[in-house]
Amino acid sequence: MSLKRKSSSKASVLSRTDSLTMTLWENVRAMNDATNFDVVIVCTGTQTQANYWQQRLEDGRGVILGWETQPLAVCEDWDGGAGNALGTLYAFKKACDLAKTLGYGDLKAKLDEGSISIGMYHTAGKGTRLAPLPGSENNNKPG
Repeated sequence: MSLKRKSSSKASVLSRTDSLTMTLWENVRAMNDATNFDVVIVCTGTQTQANYWQQRLEDGRGVILGWETQPLAVCEDWDGGAGNALGTLYAFKKACDLAKTLGYGDLKAKLDEGSISIGMYHTAGKGTRLAPLPGSENNNKPG
């Protein structure tokens, strides 16, 4: 029994590439059709990191966030650090202020009425506990 290698034409290579591209975009569409948070808050340890994450998440709409998701990146500027619990509450307060500044409206009122969902990532501090966002960005975190 002899095995014959099937010749690959340019058209079939393009067809496979088109098929892979279509599959990729079908998967992205499926992720975006899934339930997403309406707001994603990221709390960082520096304003530079907050600026980075604000831009990174805005640019990631439709790929890493839903198209309609509002990212809000704030920094924990509490002298000496606020700690996990207090720092999270402080980050929420700062995110509410940022939401108003960006024209998103009253975040707390929307949350109270149940019209939005929020995902929050508190990455300020040394990062000795969970820090999924910096880890996904090659440990892009000071300290």
